[in-house]
Amino acid sequence: MERDFLKELGLEKETIDSIMAEHGKSIQNEKDKVTSAEAERDGLKSQLAQRDDDIEALKTDSGTSKSLKTQLETLQDNYETLKKDSEAKLVETRKGAALDLALANAKARNPKAVKALLDNDKLELTDEGLKGLDEQLGALQESDAYLFAQESENVAPKWGINGNQTNNNPTSKSLADYSYQELADLKTSDPATFESITK
Repeated sequence: MERDFLKELGLEKETIDSIMAEHGKSIQNEKDKVTSAEAERDGLKSQLAQRDDDIEALKTDSGTSKSLKTQLETLQDNYETLKKDSEAKLVETRKGAALDLALANAKARNPKAVKALLDNDKLELTDEGLKGLDEQLGALQESDAYLFAQESENVAPKWGINGNQTNNNPTSKSLADYSYQELADLKTSDPATFESITK
């Protein structure tokens, strides 16, 4: 989100600062998830490397008995399975964190609903991000635009003394004039008006 865009809308500096702060919080939250996933990945890699070293040290011990060698082979087989499972889990964790961050940047209203519409098999995690996501998000933004916040919705509402919005006159708008988000907000802030326009 660009500060200049908000200035062009005629918003005051305090309002722009509030909007930018909230946007920054949501982006930082997603970045924290990615950092946490990477820390978990590094911890698992370190554990796997240590186990590998321990197994090799035991295998090279000249005094190791035959039964212990058999146990070591079983342990190594189990270790290989664990390693594959851990690597697959790490990829999925990183993929999920990258997807959450991308959906936050795309201003998805309900990330779970958007994820349900994406073909996860066509998403590939690369160093640059999720390959194939831009195409799918673009198609969804065209076919199901209501799932994403629009730029015009970044304008902070003005609130009156009684706690109601003053920049809209609910009684002069029909049901068709409201967006899904406006209806949800109206239902919470002014149930009586919500009920009157949805009858």
